[in-house]
Amino acid sequence: MKEQNAVSPEYDVIVAGAGPAGALTAYYLAANRMKVLILEKERLPRYKACGGGITPRALEALPFDISPVVTQEVSKTRMLYNNRPIFSHSSRSSLFTMVMRDRFDHFLVEQALASGATLQEGTRFESVCGPAGNLRVTTSKGVLTTKLLVGADGVNGRVAKALGLTVSTRYMTALEGELYPGTSLDLERFQGTLHYDFGVIPRGYGWVFPKGDHLSVGVGTFSKKATGINRAFESYLSLKGLSHARKIDPVKGHLIPALSRNAGPVSCDRGLVVGDAAGYGDPLTGEGLYYAFSGAKMAADTLAGVLDTGRFNRMAAFDARLKKAFHRELTAAHVMAGMLYSVPGLSRRLLAAQGRELGRRQLEVVSGRLSYTTLFARLLLKMMNPAQVLSVLFR
Repeated sequence: MKEQNAVSPEYDVIVAGAGPAGALTAYYLAANRMKVLILEKERLPRYKACGGGITPRALEALPFDISPVVTQEVSKTRMLYNNRPIFSHSSRSSLFTMVMRDRFDHFLVEQALASGATLQEGTRFESVCGPAGNLRVTTSKGVLTTKLLVGADGVNGRVAKALGLTVSTRYMTALEGELYPGTSLDLERFQGTLHYDFGVIPRGYGWVFPKGDHLSVGVGTFSKKATGINRAFESYLSLKGLSHARKIDPVKGHLIPALSRNAGPVSCDRGLVVGDAAGYGDPLTGEGLYYAFSGAKMAADTLAGVLDTGRFNRMAAFDARLKKAFHRELTAAHVMAGMLYSVPGLSRRLLAAQGRELGRRQLEVVSGRLSYTTLFARLLLKMMNPAQVLSVLFR
């Protein structure tokens, strides 16, 4: 046993999962001269169900240019209730940057590899054992050794459980497809514009995101029971005049995390989890990329600091950083999400009375110019005005 402990681990960090959070964590670590291995259970590039809209604040959090994989810049957004406009906005600058996740994720991995990381595809993480600093990671292709482990293996990933982390989160259940319209007119009427449709599915919304030669269309709900999601998807296509698409492929269901207010720790002395595996996501919109990008940098800084000092008990600094950066924001967003999604009648009245204001302010949030805590405070002040309350209740 002493002889085994004397042997240096093969890697400083093994990252399980080649999504945005995993790839970026590996990128930062490799750029800091750490020996990093990325494990990915599939072959890259692989399809990932996702709207693929990158907000300005998320784009700002990226350390390099992603223009080679951008499909379209979007400068218009529309918020609707049952396809009836509530709010619309046009901008001279881009409001959202659109990507296809297969190409985008692969691009991020390529940046990590260029910085010195190593990739092992077609390899599934199975388990981990051993003390911090000398871990044995069992994979579908054998055993590897590392000092620390990062789980970037998505919602309900194996790494969190293997590290003894009980990530507590809420989920949006989503169903999405890549839709190729039957006519050029069908495609043109959505080009350059994001559609958010409320009232099309209980406790959720539908979306149409343009992707150049096709559209990403989906519906999502925060309801615990999403048994009617397939019917809601078909109804949404009909509502948007897209039932006669030339092709919808693939249509996939997936879970989008939105961090719970009573979430548990996402790090321990043997490693941490990032991105969807950590449960970080916007409870109002379901956006997760901003939290994946920002969390990856915090994770890499924490890991590098621990490896530099050998003080593995300082991994808890990652939780502290996340809490400082996001928890007040997400708590405010949770309360607003409850108002918007929990009671359908109140949601309809709230959107009718305050939809324009909410839409305008939401764009300020995703651009990084406004915080959810400030938005929530402003909303509270308005709701304390009796005239505003009556306009919501009796609209």
